[in-house]
Amino acid sequence: MQVCSLTSYRTYRAPSENGEVLIAPLLHDAAATILSNQASSRRWDVNLAGTPLEELRRVARSELVRDALLYSRKYRDVNDTTSDGPIVMAGHQPTLFHPGVWFKNFALDRVAKIKSTGVAVSTAINLVIDNDVASCSAVRVPVIDSASGLVRQESIAFDSAAGGVPYEQNRIRDRGMFDSFDVRLKEAISPIVSEPLVTPLWKHARSAVARCENVSCAVAHARHSLEAELGLNTLELPLSVVCRSDAFAAFAISIISESGRFRDIYNEAIHEYRIHHGIRSKAHPVPELAAKDGWTEAPFWLYGDDSPQRKPLWIRATAASLELSDLDKKHVRLTSPADRSPAASELASHAGPHWKLRPRALVTTMYARMILSDLFIHGIGGATYDQLGDQIMQRFFGVKAPELMVVSATVHLPMAHLLPAGASVETVRQQLRNTRFAPESFAQEVDLPSPLLERKQQLLSEFPKPGEKLAWHQEMTSVNQSLSAELTQTKHRLESQLQLAKQAASSTAILKSREYSFCMFNLDRLRNKFEAMLQQ
Repeated sequence: MQVCSLTSYRTYRAPSENGEVLIAPLLHDAAATILSNQASSRRWDVNLAGTPLEELRRVARSELVRDALLYSRKYRDVNDTTSDGPIVMAGHQPTLFHPGVWFKNFALDRVAKIKSTGVAVSTAINLVIDNDVASCSAVRVPVIDSASGLVRQESIAFDSAAGGVPYEQNRIRDRGMFDSFDVRLKEAISPIVSEPLVTPLWKHARSAVARCENVSCAVAHARHSLEAELGLNTLELPLSVVCRSDAFAAFAISIISESGRFRDIYNEAIHEYRIHHGIRSKAHPVPELAAKDGWTEAPFWLYGDDSPQRKPLWIRATAASLELSDLDKKHVRLTSPADRSPAASELASHAGPHWKLRPRALVTTMYARMILSDLFIHGIGGATYDQLGDQIMQRFFGVKAPELMVVSATVHLPMAHLLPAGASVETVRQQLRNTRFAPESFAQEVDLPSPLLERKQQLLSEFPKPGEKLAWHQEMTSVNQSLSAELTQTKHRLESQLQLAKQAASSTAILKSREYSFCMFNLDRLRNKFEAMLQQ
């Protein structure tokens, strides 16, 4: 089996300036990438859980489109589609992310609508990654101090706590706080943004939270409903629903039944990745899979409504059975480990409120790219780490990873008129340094002693002879110190300016962050910005 070269790693950098975008490959090359991926997948000669990969892909895609249609129609109108044509996918956690992440959904819609020779209009599906841990129930907002004009950040919460459980377990805690979020956010951001899109967004969110009683679900439904009003023709489906399918069970059992081999390949790829990138941390990019007391850690999470905190899945194989456990409260025994097809069905039968088997990040996109889609659209972070997943996919399954598309963008809040005026920190620091080493540069504003100025000029014009350099340097230092002593008030003024410059720089950095939630932006301006980016 051919192994990917470590030198094949690509480096992606987030766009830094307002309005900059990264799309690789370019949108007009998406059709060619889809065709290439389709041609590559037709050459795969692999069986998973006793099923040819081509057949498993057909079943999985049929389940995916069916479930995405049913799910999306619960809260918005969607067009009919089938699983026969190309499927393009993206995915992200159900959060109030920044515009650069939201831009992926616009790119997803645009790619799906591309018509090209040999490529039909695609079905666009956004995968809601609801198995990650919800870590925050607030957004950071830049606030301008009315007295000083400086900027600081405040948190505006849409729920009382995040709870540290997966998004699919993240039930709303404070309905009053949730319902008032749009009003409080609009008031906080109004000095910077007029008519933020949180107002129409949260109208959908209040409707959604009454329907699903889950704050993350409500946020995702609200965003997707707003996208419908903007003309985006995409479907959505939570990963938690995908994981209940028979096809996912077959994919999962193909890894679980060979957990030892998968662990070896997984850890070897991580080790090589760390060496290549000079990484010493054992947690980066992901922790290695462990083994202890006859149990092997698998790249899945296990939790349920009765124990919502995620725990690693552990596997123990015997001649008669395959045991799956979190080494705590959850434990099942599959009685047909040698025959993977029945084992997959048996695994699927356990799925329910108290047995939620979910893939970890690398395996999530491995399934999405290898089984579900013809083109997956990643952000920079996902694309970077998925190069590790590519190696694992090739070494374990024996297939070359499909090409992906990388999309990222940077959009700043409107702020040009808000940035504090004045000299930069670097300029003021250089002026302070000049009070020590070039005090004569202040002669136009301070009455400095003429003899000292003249002697400084003489020293600068006279190159010291061999053996005189020490004396020359000592006299130059003495002259500079004498001149600098005359600049006490200038130093005080510059030190005050330096503090103001630092405060202004801090305000500028706060205002220029690319991490502010898309819901703070004006909808028309953001949509126009996105449209311009899609034309690049």
